[in-house]
Amino acid sequence: MRALKRFTEEVNAYRTGIKYCPDDKALKDGLEKARQQRANGSKASHAARRTEATMRAASSRKKKATSSSSVSQFVHETKKNLELQLAAIQAQLKMVSELAAMTMEEKMDLLYNLLDKDQSGTIDAKELAGGLRKRNEGLSFGDAIQKSVEMIAIYDEDGDAELDRDEFRHFVERMVSELNATVDEFCEFLVYQILFSTGDEDVEDDVDVSQLKNEIQERGQLLDALSDPRMMSLFVLFDKDGDQAVSFKEVACGLYHLTNSMEESAKATTGLLLMMDKDDKRVLVYEQFAKLILAIAAAANTTFDEVADDLTLAMTAEGADEMDEQIMKALTIADAEYQQSRDAERAEKEQLKVIDALSYRRTLRLFDLWDSDKSGTIDFDELFVGLRRYQAAANTEAGVDETEEIVQALMAQDVDGDQALDKEEFAAAMVNYADAMNTDLHQLIDFMCVATALGDAA
Repeated sequence: MRALKRFTEEVNAYRTGIKYCPDDKALKDGLEKARQQRANGSKASHAARRTEATMRAASSRKKKATSSSSVSQFVHETKKNLELQLAAIQAQLKMVSELAAMTMEEKMDLLYNLLDKDQSGTIDAKELAGGLRKRNEGLSFGDAIQKSVEMIAIYDEDGDAELDRDEFRHFVERMVSELNATVDEFCEFLVYQILFSTGDEDVEDDVDVSQLKNEIQERGQLLDALSDPRMMSLFVLFDKDGDQAVSFKEVACGLYHLTNSMEESAKATTGLLLMMDKDDKRVLVYEQFAKLILAIAAAANTTFDEVADDLTLAMTAEGADEMDEQIMKALTIADAEYQQSRDAERAEKEQLKVIDALSYRRTLRLFDLWDSDKSGTIDFDELFVGLRRYQAAANTEAGVDETEEIVQALMAQDVDGDQALDKEEFAAAMVNYADAMNTDLHQLIDFMCVATALGDAA
């Protein structure tokens, strides 16, 4: 049947075989190959290949026309571009006609093959990212990669960090439900998006697919853990005050039941929270808590099952909530040390921001522009004038009183108390202001330099 290209009959034959031998790998591999060849051999697939080829060629000719060095070359390249565009439209119309005549399964197989660029029989994160980006051309490649990691982690049932046909079908069914469409409509929609897109065709080649697979597997483990009733129960056991978050003390007390040493527990808690609590909230919500438990399991070279069971047994044992004065004293000391570690980490980050600001050439340029009396420092009045110029150029609605309050806050960076900001203090003030404005420091400095220069020119 394959030699005669009767692929649908071959697909049905393999399915009949699998019905009687559901675990036969050779039959499953044969079915996959038959479905792949049926899709690749369809008239719609041929039209799709012609569409891609003619659209790429037309795009190339258009670029050549734009960069033409003579009138005759421009005319020649433009004619070729138009001819190729016409050929692309004809191929698109042919594909639309053939696609409409296909069954839902055939459409699904065609879409699957278009996404499976390397024809490996599965769709990896990079391939899915390309499809997602075509669906939404405003999506950056990095955002599309993260979206695809999340999608594959959700629908990857066998843990290979890729989507096979059945897993892809579940993904499509979810998308269909969210878009309030039919499977036929969604498949046609995405096929059109992939083939008719005129956006950037380049997909970054330096993506480490093996690293993406690790991310997908880690994300998949986390998603499984988040929905595990034991994780939810552990969170409740750790969250002693019931505020839907666990603090340093609550984590340390929980881990104490595993180590029987508050010093060891506190040390482990400090390391884990410094790693997990990226936003410096000093507490962990449920998803962060789940990551913490999985990290504990990985560090102990054991499974979540073992850690969850051990912690549950220890924390529900009789007298588990009773801790003597010495243990509580050690916990108080450890909590204070953790706060110091957090403060030191935050201070280091702030210092790095200041160093970055000082190393940015235009920060010093702005300092010179605002230092109107050339004293080598910027006082309250000079900072006020500079800030008002920026506000006027940025069309902000800040009044004089509000600006004075902002300047007063920025002058708090006057570490040496001389009522003026030197270059390092000024850089720190600009870092704080950029953070308060929730804007990029370099962009802010650039705009301030332009606003000041224009103001001086006027």
